[in-house]
Amino acid sequence: MKIYCLTIGISLLVGSAILLLHRILFIYRAKTVNAVVVDKIFRNASTETRSSRAKVLKLSFEHPASGPTSYVCDTSILTMLFDVNDKLQLSIVGNKVLIKHWFYVILAPATLLTLGILCINGSYQL
Repeated sequence: MKIYCLTIGISLLVGSAILLLHRILFIYRAKTVNAVVVDKIFRNASTETRSSRAKVLKLSFEHPASGPTSYVCDTSILTMLFDVNDKLQLSIVGNKVLIKHWFYVILAPATLLTLGILCINGSYQL
């Protein structure tokens, strides 16, 4: 069990570093466009699926290739930081969109880093 926790912890640390590097490189390669928060919506508003209580941001922006477009954010953590009509920057490569905000860029890698540290610490406790 000790080796298992250590292996998983190291894998999470490496994954965290790779994800952070990938996001930073994505931002440098991408075109930056300005977006406006249009609304805060529920992620699954369909009557066929279970409704979610988490609200996410709906952004409107001018896509460099296809014109006016909207984008629904994939995380609800950013919803508390922005209000309707706030301006954001997006990084776009093809059809891939990443919100160009320092908190959003480090959110997932920081979570993986924390889980990796907890796993490594757990392996020393065993």
